[in-house]
Amino acid sequence: MDRTEENRQEYKELQRRVKREVSKAKQKAYDELYTRLDTREGEKDLYRLARQRDRDGKDVQQVRVIKDRDGRVLTNDESVQRRWKEYFEELMNEENEREKRVEGVNSVEQKVDKIRKDEVRKA
Repeated sequence: MDRTEENRQEYKELQRRVKREVSKAKQKAYDELYTRLDTREGEKDLYRLARQRDRDGKDVQQVRVIKDRDGRVLTNDESVQRRWKEYFEELMNEENEREKRVEGVNSVEQKVDKIRKDEVRKA
C-alpha cells in the first residue's frame, strides 16, 4: 500500500469512529431530554419547544424596518414599501454585461445522448 492509500484507510477508520461517537452522544442527549420531559419542569420545556418549533415554521409576514440608501432606518410602512419598490425596480432593470463568445474557437455540433437514470444513480 502506498502512502495515499494508507491515508485514505486511516481517514475512513477515523470517520467511522467519529460517526459512532456522535451517534452515542446524540443518543445520550436524547435519553436525557426524554428523562427530563417526564418531570414537571420537562413539561414546561416541552411546551416551550413546541412554541419555538411553531414560530420557526412560520414565514415572516411583514418587514417592520429597512434601511434606505444612506443607511438610515425607515420605520414608517409607506417609506418601507417605497424603498422596497425602489430596490426591486433597480434590481430588475439593471443591465448586465452580456457574455461574449471567444473568437477563434471552433464549437463542435454533435448529437448528445440523454442522461440515463442509472448514470445519475452512479454519480
